[in-house]
Amino acid sequence: MTLSKTQRLDLVAWSQTTAGFIGKSRILLVILAAFCIVLAINSTAPMQETVLVAVMGTLSLVTAIILWSGWRNKVYALASFWLLSAIGDVLSHDHLNSHTLLGWVIAHALAPILVLYGWNVWRRAGPYALASSDGFRDERGQVEKWKKLLDAQNEQQVVEFSTGDFATGYWTYRILNAGAYWVVAQFKRGTKRLKSCHVYDLNGVSFTRMGSGKWQVNISSSSGTQSFPEIEIPWSFPMPGQVL
Repeated sequence: MTLSKTQRLDLVAWSQTTAGFIGKSRILLVILAAFCIVLAINSTAPMQETVLVAVMGTLSLVTAIILWSGWRNKVYALASFWLLSAIGDVLSHDHLNSHTLLGWVIAHALAPILVLYGWNVWRRAGPYALASSDGFRDERGQVEKWKKLLDAQNEQQVVEFSTGDFATGYWTYRILNAGAYWVVAQFKRGTKRLKSCHVYDLNGVSFTRMGSGKWQVNISSSSGTQSFPEIEIPWSFPMPGQVL
């Protein structure tokens, strides 16, 4: 399927979240590798269990090294690691014996959790690999420039607002007027942790003046429309053709 220019830019922007996810996974895998190696060295368990722990520690370290490489398919390696971890849990005999159904479910819950997590990581791998290919070099360069503007302080092309509650989480949104596009980034409030980043056509984001003098921001996508009322927007923020 041929992607439009906006879709190509959006794919690269969305892959920025996977880049942050890779960084956290590297640290986790190094810690896990060290933990498994120490367990294997000091193990008093049967040989099969000791070998299994040593193998998982080695796989953790190898996967972490792969994640530090520039290989564009490295997220597939991370997904494979978690799926192999699920297999390792199934092969392990180190489960507590239980005489109740609930106890059995708890004792054997790790494998399906790892499979689900590995599948979610696998779904990230394809878009990340495509966005990291040579054919998307121009889009990566453009998104990198936009990201610097989103991160800049007192940038007139960027409007920022916070929203959310205990149930949905507390988030900070930053919207960049990029001329022919809108770039919308979502961060965990009070941090630089990027939750999502998307690129929209000009009709994808709209601003409606409310009776209070503040604005309602509407962000439309294929999954629906998000509306954020009572947002304060400075007059210096450009909204070409979007003010109603």
